[in-house]
Amino acid sequence: MFFFLPIGTTRPCWRAPWVTYLLILLNIVVFGIQIALGERMPEGFVPAHPNPLMWVLATFMHGGLLHLAGNMLFLWLFATIAEDVLGPGVLLGFYFAANFGASLLHGLMGAVAAPGELEVPVIGASGAIAGIMGLASVCFMKTKVRVWYLVGLLYIWRTGVAEIAAPVFLGLWAGWEVMQGLLLTAMQAQAGAGIGGVAHWAHVGGFAVGLAGALLLGLNRHVARTDAVEGRSIASSEFGVYEQRGDLEQMVQKTPDDAELWHALAQAREQSGSPEVARQAYAKSLELSLRQGNAGSAVAAWRSLTEEGQSPDLPVELLFPLARALDECGQKEEAFHIYHDLALDGGAGPRTETSLVRAGEIALTLPAFKAEAATFFLRLMRDFAYGAWRDLALTRLSELGVDPNQASDEAAQPSGPAEAAATQQGSADDPLDELDGYDPYGMGAATVGDGKQER
Repeated sequence: MFFFLPIGTTRPCWRAPWVTYLLILLNIVVFGIQIALGERMPEGFVPAHPNPLMWVLATFMHGGLLHLAGNMLFLWLFATIAEDVLGPGVLLGFYFAANFGASLLHGLMGAVAAPGELEVPVIGASGAIAGIMGLASVCFMKTKVRVWYLVGLLYIWRTGVAEIAAPVFLGLWAGWEVMQGLLLTAMQAQAGAGIGGVAHWAHVGGFAVGLAGALLLGLNRHVARTDAVEGRSIASSEFGVYEQRGDLEQMVQKTPDDAELWHALAQAREQSGSPEVARQAYAKSLELSLRQGNAGSAVAAWRSLTEEGQSPDLPVELLFPLARALDECGQKEEAFHIYHDLALDGGAGPRTETSLVRAGEIALTLPAFKAEAATFFLRLMRDFAYGAWRDLALTRLSELGVDPNQASDEAAQPSGPAEAAATQQGSADDPLDELDGYDPYGMGAATVGDGKQER
């Protein structure tokens, strides 16, 4: 005697799969209505007389308590992890698309073997759930299904829990359904009429739709990337660490412009004991994040690079985007130092103007640098006398009790190391189009064309 029952998976859910729970509840409610109405309840979807509303209703109907329990168990096992990483929209799309594929293949095989089979009502969520299982078979390659088993021979009984790779478990299930479908088709052909029973070809059709759809849409790659970027894959052994690193190396080769993947690769390199190449990956992630305008990812990479007290060696044109990213993410003191160095550049472009304003504004909020705030606004008045931020500078200087007409030129020069200015000796034609539309103060202004602003 042999009996087994899947009881879970090794993959945890990071988000509550509410749509899966709602589908389970809906199936249970409809089954309760079936019991309450009895013979007054429609028998199900009849392929020979298709009715769209009946097709949807039949998806939530079941032939008995065991039928319902088995379907809900498999729905819970695989729909929860699918919804967690792919979202409720993808889950529902595959659920009903697979149900359509299940109905189509069931009808086609019935028409070929025994047209009378099309007159037999069909009920159950098995085809739709099989689609989620097909999706899971290619999207969760490293997930394992926990199976409780009971083995008995004469007076010897053994029980326990085994873990089976999801692709193997689901592949065996699909193969069994194909064998059962072929057997059923042969029986129908011999009888020359529909004989009812389990709609195995519906299971096969749903599974095929889920598997093919996941591959065509690249969901298997999406799941692997999401797991890597969000840190869902936690290696439990040294071998697992190197395996993760190898997977990430392959991913970044295929998508070399993915900043978040480079960050995940850097973390994997650190875990595998390669700090120097990890820094290279962090630097690549930082550069890509800044060029793509992803402030959160840029700051995360910058943090990782500066944890050991070493500043990343960035091209001059990326310093302002870095300051802006730090500013947006609330890292005011770090942003201040970069704005300060950019202000020392001495240029007359919008980057210098914006750096002066932001350095002054941030200095006002940081007690350690408040004394320097006036110097930035005085420099703004001196070098950008007709700039759009003149009124703001006058207001701030008035608040600080500083008269710009009596301040010396030395007072308008922010203090700082000379080498900071030297690092900013870049191109006079530094591209500053990235400032277009950027409002560093949330005042509704946008930099346009020659550096002027509209309100």
